[in-house]
Amino acid sequence: MQIKDKVASIPYLFSIKRLANETKVNVYLVGGFLRDLYLKRGENFDFDFIVERNAEEFSIAFSQKINCKWIVLDKEERTYRVIVKRKENTYHYDFSQLKGSNLEEDLLKRDFSINTLLLNVNRFPHVQVIDRLKAIRDLRKKIIRAVSEEVILEDPLRILRAFSLWARYNLRIETQTLKFLKKHKALLKKVSPERINEELFKILDSHYSYSIIKKMSDLFILDEIIPSIRKSRGVYQGGYHHLDVWEHSLQTLSRFEILYRRRLVKSSEIVDYLNQELAKNRKRIHILKLACLLHDIGKPFAKGVKGKKTIFHTHEKIGAELAQEFAQEIKLSVKEKEVLRKLIFWHLRPGYLAGEIFPSQRAIYRFFRDTEEEGVSVILLSLADWRATRGPLTNREKRLIHERVMFKLIDFYFNERKKKPLPKVVDGFDIMKKFNLAPSPLVGEILAKIREEQALGNVKNKREAYRVAKAYLESRREERCL
Repeated sequence: MQIKDKVASIPYLFSIKRLANETKVNVYLVGGFLRDLYLKRGENFDFDFIVERNAEEFSIAFSQKINCKWIVLDKEERTYRVIVKRKENTYHYDFSQLKGSNLEEDLLKRDFSINTLLLNVNRFPHVQVIDRLKAIRDLRKKIIRAVSEEVILEDPLRILRAFSLWARYNLRIETQTLKFLKKHKALLKKVSPERINEELFKILDSHYSYSIIKKMSDLFILDEIIPSIRKSRGVYQGGYHHLDVWEHSLQTLSRFEILYRRRLVKSSEIVDYLNQELAKNRKRIHILKLACLLHDIGKPFAKGVKGKKTIFHTHEKIGAELAQEFAQEIKLSVKEKEVLRKLIFWHLRPGYLAGEIFPSQRAIYRFFRDTEEEGVSVILLSLADWRATRGPLTNREKRLIHERVMFKLIDFYFNERKKKPLPKVVDGFDIMKKFNLAPSPLVGEILAKIREEQALGNVKNKREAYRVAKAYLESRREERCL
């Protein structure tokens, strides 16, 4: 399909044209939609327009003409959005006031050359794509080039946006632009956390995000977003590791993405699980990737020496707390924060399960009881972590056993999900009445023990449940006597 046909397919484009000619104002289609046409990308439902003057009045008139919702997107930048819901799709029409006194001045205030293509809507269906800043050349070369150094200073978020464009379109950031990004990285501190996390998760959405994150790390740009990285750089880990703490964390992300592309993607159950949405536009896989980067951030604070060994006792607990603080700083949702905390807190647990050919049913039950919905993510993090550990003391046979056990655990999880939930044999009132107990946490402990024995096939009725409860109460009394 030619550019003319693609542009004509924009819903209500002729309404915009008629309104522009009626009000005698020039309106230009600009940026992402045209960029995506040249990159031969899929459908784009976001349309950006430059309005020569009176953008607010024009956008309101357009919204009234088609009877759709109008909102102020950015009052300071004089940008307004009309939201169109049509069949299964939602379209965004963003109208911005011309910046400066002419088109050239407006284009010079935009972020990257590839976002500066223009088309005059007033003259449509006559199509002449206006390219003042060599955008088509850069699109053909697949490079990201900042319009100028000044545009980075005007909005430092563009530092991250360059990398998110790389992630989305597999483009290359040209050398001079990389220098601008590195030079002004400290300005990211001025950007709101919400805008930071939006671009960060766009990067992590790529199945090849490692190379992008690695470049951000090499330029020390990532340190401005995740300050704890600084303490992880250069921290020696002992003979089981061939890399320092931070480089190992980067490799963990790399190993996870390789594992995903080569094996996990073949399992619809795992793919569906990882694609579960935890917050708007953010999935379980995104938080898992973040956990790959953060799983060892507690190590610099837990490092010690025992004999000739380097040890990191409780680093998972310290790391979980630090990750919670970071999640709070970048305004993750309550659900995301809890998922991230669990992944880091439990990331060593699967390794303990792999000590034998296959762990006991009780050990498996307790693992999934503690990790809950995050169990599979914890296992995948462990797989990536072990694959990124290649020091001289590592044992290939142990690694192979670990892999076999981990995938058996994943199979167990999905098979169990297909089964009907076990019926409730007794409840808290039954326990309190039978053993003359007052409401207390002890009742919850007894019920948890009964559920465990039921899951293992040792409890099928009330009588057996009471037997378990009695044994548990007796063990508690013995503990108090010791």
